[in-house]
Amino acid sequence: MAEEEREEATTANEAARAFTIDEMLVAAAMATLSQTDGTVSTREARQTPLPLAAETSAPASNKKRRKRKQRVAAYVPVDVVGLILMRMNPKVAVRLGTSCKDWTAAAAAVDPTKRKAPWLLAMTNSDTTCILQSVTDQKVWFKIQIHGFVLRRYHFGGSWNGWVVLQPYRRGQISLLNPFSRARWDLPVLPRGGLPSRSFFYMSSAPTTVGCVLCVRKLTMLYVWSPGRGYWTAEQVEAKEFKSIVSVEGQFYAMNERGSLISFQVFPLRFRELDVPRPPVSNDDYHHERFLVESCGELLYVVIAGRDSTKICVFRLDLRNREWVKTTRLGDRAIFLHWKQGISVSAGEGGCRGNCVYYTRQYDDSNVWRVYDLEKQSFTRFRRRDFPQRMFHENVWITPEN
Repeated sequence: MAEEEREEATTANEAARAFTIDEMLVAAAMATLSQTDGTVSTREARQTPLPLAAETSAPASNKKRRKRKQRVAAYVPVDVVGLILMRMNPKVAVRLGTSCKDWTAAAAAVDPTKRKAPWLLAMTNSDTTCILQSVTDQKVWFKIQIHGFVLRRYHFGGSWNGWVVLQPYRRGQISLLNPFSRARWDLPVLPRGGLPSRSFFYMSSAPTTVGCVLCVRKLTMLYVWSPGRGYWTAEQVEAKEFKSIVSVEGQFYAMNERGSLISFQVFPLRFRELDVPRPPVSNDDYHHERFLVESCGELLYVVIAGRDSTKICVFRLDLRNREWVKTTRLGDRAIFLHWKQGISVSAGEGGCRGNCVYYTRQYDDSNVWRVYDLEKQSFTRFRRRDFPQRMFHENVWITPEN
């Protein structure tokens, strides 16, 4: 009986000592990181011996003590790394995660840029820096260095799957940029003098994926490009401007200025106006903003009504009955809108609010974004941070590429 009690006491002491060692590892690593602004390398951490917990069991031999000391100082366990990173400023945690493979894997779990919720990417008055603002935690934001561009000469043409379109204000080459990986893709020069400033773009997927298609509207012409093609395909279209374009299960849809739904394919370009009556919205069309959004394989039509954005209506396309059906329930989905661009994400996976519409207006210098609750029919305003920005439409929603 006494032997069993001694074994239980020894086991309890070892567990307590292991817990204390982990806590001391965290504390020591945090202290080192705070002194070095998070720039300590894994190799340096491994070479720094950490103190052992106070001995509470029978004195161990010198040989066992040396082995235990070497074992503790040899590495920082990955689970302890996770504890360290969770207690750190997210910006420092992301930077520290590049130390080694183990730390990179641990950092991915706490890296806020890995979340599936879109971020607000905003140009500033700097020629080289943008701001990446979290919508799930207003205290989290990053400065991102944009290399190879003088940003005052560009504006955002839209963003899809982690890539942003950078269009020069004057004639010049259009580029695709992934600000997370810093990958860049310069596009072929458009014929006949390029594009007017603030042209309308749409990209079906990331340019690194098979089947990516980029569309851009120039007056009465629609230009289409795909990776691997060294030129643009052009097609004459009606004079009325497209308000939105979206791809659903390989089929492209567009909404024109009259609210008519158009279906088209690419390579070769073929257009067909669908016999679907426009949704029943108010007659104040001039101040409406319209968006087509793909959500879980369905086509949604979202209308921001009025100059003051006091109401948002969402319609779901019923292709069988050829009609738009109004809905106030998106379930787990959240919609993000900005200047003819719409994104649908899982609120549960992204950490944002479900059954809500996040949006920014093209001309609005008082708010960064607003959130509209479809069920309550109410919205919340979020003020911009205290960093200098240019005109409000130099913001764009961007989702890290999966």
